[in-house]
Amino acid sequence: MGRYLRAELLKQKRTFNKILIWLAPLVTILLSVALMRGRFLQIGAYNWWYMLILPGSFTMIAAFMAVKERRKNRHGLFGVAVQKKKLWAAQILVCTFYLLLTCILFSVLIIVEGLLFGGDLSPAQSLTAGIVLFVTYAWQIPLWMFLADHTGVAFTVFVSLLCNNFSAILFAGKSCWWIPFAIPARMMCVCIHVLPNGLPMEAGNPLADGAVAVWAICIAVLWYAGILAVTALWFEKREV
Repeated sequence: MGRYLRAELLKQKRTFNKILIWLAPLVTILLSVALMRGRFLQIGAYNWWYMLILPGSFTMIAAFMAVKERRKNRHGLFGVAVQKKKLWAAQILVCTFYLLLTCILFSVLIIVEGLLFGGDLSPAQSLTAGIVLFVTYAWQIPLWMFLADHTGVAFTVFVSLLCNNFSAILFAGKSCWWIPFAIPARMMCVCIHVLPNGLPMEAGNPLADGAVAVWAICIAVLWYAGILAVTALWFEKREV
């Protein structure tokens, strides 16, 4: 598996995907510094991040990767002795690694922003929220790679933003928060006490109850493993 991962990382050199890893969090921070003040500085940045910029950017990374491979006919690898499942899994794992990097970078930038300009979030809250977003969004990577392989980048990004925002607004604050697309927004209520509409939560709001965290993480991990397995089986049967 190691050589598949090294090959995928090598193919990503000098691509826009590697730029997006740091560009997306940096743009979010700069926008918050330009447009927000006081207690809304950090929470505003986090709200833009998990509602719009993060799902948009990591979906673009996944879609670009899938479409590029499709257009180059998998670099002719289907004509040689390769394990197709490992090839597909390596692409997903590399994209997952990029998601982890961009989430950690954003958390670090939020901490620096708080130190420079003030804010309500502690470093522990920022880092926890970043890791939780990584875990609860990662399951979408194989889904969007599969969709992009069949449709294209623009349509895939549109569907991603529609599903994530629609679910966050309608379901994150309700009993059906466990709908996978709504889980990241629901967990931000727990981690940083911010509602999907960007407003701070009042003290005693039941949405801040951390009891849902274990279930949320388990659901997200199971979806990741399940979609990875199903799409790997599909990829194994591909001829070209």
